[in-house]
Amino acid sequence: MSASLPPPVCLVFPPLVESNFGSLYPAPAVLAAYLAEAGIACAQVDLNERFAEFLLTDDVLEAVGRGELAAVGPDSMAAAVARWAARNREKLIDDEGRHHFGADSPYGYVMEILAQPFSVDPGPEALAGGQVDVPLREVYRRAFDFAGFGDRVDPGTKLFGLTVAMGPQLVPSLALAGYLKAFAPAARVVLGGAAISLMDDDDLARLLAANPDVDCAVRFDGEAPLLALAQQVLQDRWEPAEVPGASVARGGACHHEPPAPGPNLNALPFPAYPKEALDRLVSPSLSVTQARGCYWGKCDYCDFVELYGGSAPYRGRHPDRFAEEVERMVSEYGVRRFNFVTESIPPAFARRLSRRLVDSDLGITWNSFAMVDRRFDRELLSLMAESGCEFLVIGLETMVTRVLKLVHKSADREENFRFLRDARDTGMKLRVNLIPDLPTTTYEESLSALADAEQLTDCFESVSVFPFEATRSSNVGRDPGSFGLLTVDFDGARGQSQYSLNHLHNQDPAMTAEQRAEVHGRYRAFANRVNARALVGDEDSVPELGLDAVVRLPVEDLDLFETGGTLVCTHIGTRERVSLPGRVAESLAPHRSGEPFAAGEIASSLGVANAEKVLAKLAAARVLVAAGPGGARAR
Repeated sequence: MSASLPPPVCLVFPPLVESNFGSLYPAPAVLAAYLAEAGIACAQVDLNERFAEFLLTDDVLEAVGRGELAAVGPDSMAAAVARWAARNREKLIDDEGRHHFGADSPYGYVMEILAQPFSVDPGPEALAGGQVDVPLREVYRRAFDFAGFGDRVDPGTKLFGLTVAMGPQLVPSLALAGYLKAFAPAARVVLGGAAISLMDDDDLARLLAANPDVDCAVRFDGEAPLLALAQQVLQDRWEPAEVPGASVARGGACHHEPPAPGPNLNALPFPAYPKEALDRLVSPSLSVTQARGCYWGKCDYCDFVELYGGSAPYRGRHPDRFAEEVERMVSEYGVRRFNFVTESIPPAFARRLSRRLVDSDLGITWNSFAMVDRRFDRELLSLMAESGCEFLVIGLETMVTRVLKLVHKSADREENFRFLRDARDTGMKLRVNLIPDLPTTTYEESLSALADAEQLTDCFESVSVFPFEATRSSNVGRDPGSFGLLTVDFDGARGQSQYSLNHLHNQDPAMTAEQRAEVHGRYRAFANRVNARALVGDEDSVPELGLDAVVRLPVEDLDLFETGGTLVCTHIGTRERVSLPGRVAESLAPHRSGEPFAAGEIASSLGVANAEKVLAKLAAARVLVAAGPGGARAR
């Protein structure tokens, strides 16, 4: 970022989207290019990425590790990763200060765990402005100061556009609005992005009324509304109620101007990414938009299809125009890793694009969201892999055909099996999302689906588990009874979706609370086993450690924390935790340096039978490993 932000417009991506650490969110770059084409210069600031840097400062890591910040205890997972990160910062930031905690980093999830205590899932109280989350607001302010944002704000900046893509960005954005007004009191602050677009009209009205530092909100496609607002401030006037898609508080009420149709995606200028931000990443990737909306658009639990009011439910790019953008990004930025932004890449588009990428021989790698679709056959999957597709993110959700049909997914259990095996056989890597408790899923069905997934472990590069959450803006939320759900009063609980304002509070009688908790735990354990392979190998690779083995504590991957006479061992790679009572902890105390030792040494204090059990337990959790040849540390 330059010494002074140039007026008249500054586009900001606020914290906190931990899944976006190590990469650049595309919306500011898309909006910047659109404004530039109209002759309006703007700056871009990624405060989310700077927040990741803030989390890795000595003061923050020490405070989290001691359990003195963000209401986490010293025995929490966040505290464990903070202590580990303090000793292993070089695995996250290289000697040149570049970030290595993106999607391609084996330690990227460390940043996600570290950030969780600072993430606020905004509920109704978030609408009260300054009355919510005061301690965390202070943390956000410290992060803004750390980024030097206040010192760099040009008092002549006329408009700040804040992209609120995810729910946890809302509270930081409200804090940022007040922070900005302290430096540029005459500037206008505008909120936009998916989280704002999905907000209920009444909720948005309350938010604007309670937060006067926010001058306006924009919903749905943001290009034309932002341009209109920027043109207004350049003319020294402010009439947001005239702008389609804008919401503004006035006269004790809130005016929501209906949206106009969004832009033709094939006519948009190519995004303008800030090169200085790319230089801060070890392995930068760029995002290229394939579509807005979903070509399938029928999944009843999904509300992403609601993000583009005023426009057709699906607008896709032409493959040739899309490929031209990729080629321009390679030429202009030298980047060869790409995220193709789409709810689900269409098979016909993927085929045509992949052929062009193979013919152009750009040498790029790319990834995309995709759905299980019979048209993704072996031939197409092979072609996509040949074109550079390094992985696809698949919303598999479940293997239960009855439930898949209820929520109008395109595939059934049989088609899921076919797709997964074809992807494996063609070398296509898959990052799979699972939802253990889609509406009406019974306990038995959920465990049966898990058993299916366990058969297919060799088809997955990674697995993410998301407990089901009904949103008010989805078909499920609009008609919960059709999906077996009972609506209930809000009880103050927070949800997985990280956006409680859009959560439909409900009860699914298909499982008891105890059954649901059990299946969630089993699914998470399965995901942890799959995801740990990148660092520690397959479960089958765990050697049996006898009392005659030479072993060591892999301290480079461990956090060891003593509490109440117990040693808590956390493996950062597997995320497994083992609590060892006093005698076992004492037997390991001389070996916490990580140097090799004879396993039989612990038998003297525990006895042979107990020692063998302890060895098996520690080996299974990777807390104890066989030492390398000659007693060297094994990795």
